[in-house]
Amino acid sequence: MKIFKSIFFASFILLNLFACATDEEPLFQDKYTAEDLAKLHGGDFKQWELQAFYTNYNQKQLSEKNACFVDDFFVFQKDSNEINVTPGEVGCDNVAAEEEMTTASYEFYEEEGLVFISIAKASSVNGVIKNNFFSLQLVGLSTNQMIFASGEKGDYRIALVFVTS
Repeated sequence: MKIFKSIFFASFILLNLFACATDEEPLFQDKYTAEDLAKLHGGDFKQWELQAFYTNYNQKQLSEKNACFVDDFFVFQKDSNEINVTPGEVGCDNVAAEEEMTTASYEFYEEEGLVFISIAKASSVNGVIKNNFFSLQLVGLSTNQMIFASGEKGDYRIALVFVTS
């Protein structure tokens, strides 16, 4: 009976320890500093191009809009959150757009160590304006590559993979 009580007591303590401890990982593990941002803007400005636009990064499923995004060039600047976008030749609509414009910006939340990119692509076709807008979190950053994605760590969905040009 004494052994049973000891096992019960030990189980009770272990259960409480594990029940109170959080085993959930934050959505995005990596935190970034102002020094890390130098990789993003190169200390002044840095040109990047999109290598891929995924609708499901884990399964490497490219977006149907991949072609119209990967021919654009993005210049990240140190002194401005605005990203200069040079549009490519491929439009995002099945028909030729009369006009297409892409705007982008990034936001750095230093206290939390988080970086987000927001991209808006608008096109005018036969007088109708179509918009694509999304915002993604920085989940990977090196000197030559950066990844902005949605979803949880290890289960990213929409993702933009940038490489230096």
